[in-house]
Amino acid sequence: MNRILKQRARRLYRENLGGLLPVHLLFLAYSLAVVVPAALLQGRLGGLAATLLQMLLTLLLTPLILGVTRYTYLLQKGRAPAKKEALRYFTSPRRYGKAVAVGFLFNLPSYLMLLTTALLELSQDLLFITITSLLSLACYGFYIYWILHACLMPYILAEDEGAQLGHIRRESFRLMRGNCGRYFSLNLSFIGWIFLIGGVVVAVIMALIFPEAMRYARMGLVLPDSAVDPYLIWIYLLLYGMMYFLMPYVNLANAAFGDAALQVRLDELAWQARMPYGYGAPGYGRPPYPPQGGYQGPWQQPGQPPYPPRYPQGGGWQAPGQQGYYGQQSYGPQPGGWQPSPAQQEEASQYALYRQGRPMASRTFLATAATAGLEGFFPWPQVERSDLYSFLKLEKWMPGMVDAAWTQAAGDMAARVGSPGPASRTLEETLNGTRFRVTAVITPLQAGGWQVSIRIDLNPVS
Repeated sequence: MNRILKQRARRLYRENLGGLLPVHLLFLAYSLAVVVPAALLQGRLGGLAATLLQMLLTLLLTPLILGVTRYTYLLQKGRAPAKKEALRYFTSPRRYGKAVAVGFLFNLPSYLMLLTTALLELSQDLLFITITSLLSLACYGFYIYWILHACLMPYILAEDEGAQLGHIRRESFRLMRGNCGRYFSLNLSFIGWIFLIGGVVVAVIMALIFPEAMRYARMGLVLPDSAVDPYLIWIYLLLYGMMYFLMPYVNLANAAFGDAALQVRLDELAWQARMPYGYGAPGYGRPPYPPQGGYQGPWQQPGQPPYPPRYPQGGGWQAPGQQGYYGQQSYGPQPGGWQPSPAQQEEASQYALYRQGRPMASRTFLATAATAGLEGFFPWPQVERSDLYSFLKLEKWMPGMVDAAWTQAAGDMAARVGSPGPASRTLEETLNGTRFRVTAVITPLQAGGWQVSIRIDLNPVS
């Protein structure tokens, strides 16, 4: 499952650098504003005062992080958010207050950890240090439990700003019941990047401070804090500068996890990743169609523009007609353990035939959408949301075949503006023993705009 989520995150990262990097400057600004002032003033204010300052800054600036999370969530949902969505929680006092409240509840164990760590510096009494250390360990345990269960709170807030704070917390805990291990595994999979960044920062620290420490050691002195402080700002800038480029990747993967969790699709996603035969492996790559070898028949008509023109972002895992987050009646694994549905069992048997190069059973899939204008409309997100077999969605040539049929139908419609009838184009290919037929139909609507239908036939009978 992690592979599928991270493949999608990498694709969105590549396709949306122009939006992700400017928006994540807010993440960098938040990190520096929360940590650097408290670190630089710790010697003057004292440990407890510096910790209280850090907590206050965290509380007031958390809407920045929630805004960045909102942007990445809407981006991976295929909603094409504007950059200003990252500042949405600053656009009214009510939104800001709700974001501060959600941020406080979300970061509650972090505040407790900061306080217990600062209290250790207040006294050298052995009993006090022992009690505070035990409290600190308890806070670390509470932090792990809390963050694994509360991780969906920012996404629930993004979906429904009017939800009560207690409702947001309860729904996050309910939806994460039985899914904490999956969330932990996803974030643990980024540990290699963390080690790489940590290694670079340690190397820089050694290069900057070690010579100074040796100079003091030759004089029989210990390196004072005042000699280290001038280097702190550069160390923090390096650390958070490297994290700046990593965090869009991490946030997109977590947003994809949050979307699947809110739609109660994590079990299905995990099943796709491991069954049958791990067919989630092909990923979300979109190389040009047609595939190299093994296809029959022309795919591009004379005079048509080069294919493919571009590839749209995919949108979510929710199929048309399926109830969304607030319409669900039950959450998480069902009693007795999760079992594949009849539709998933059918998909597994069809995939086994496809993998063996044998003809799949005849099947038709239909995706429809209405659009005000043909320019800028992308058909693939509609197909991706349909009930088309998941392994075909992940095939690298399928989006291309859909876009080719759509491009030709749109060209026909544009060539005869004013005609009341529909325009349609059909492409056929034979791959792995199965004949695929993709038909794109564009129908003018009386009220204005067009209805777009994408029909995919497997081994059509006629």
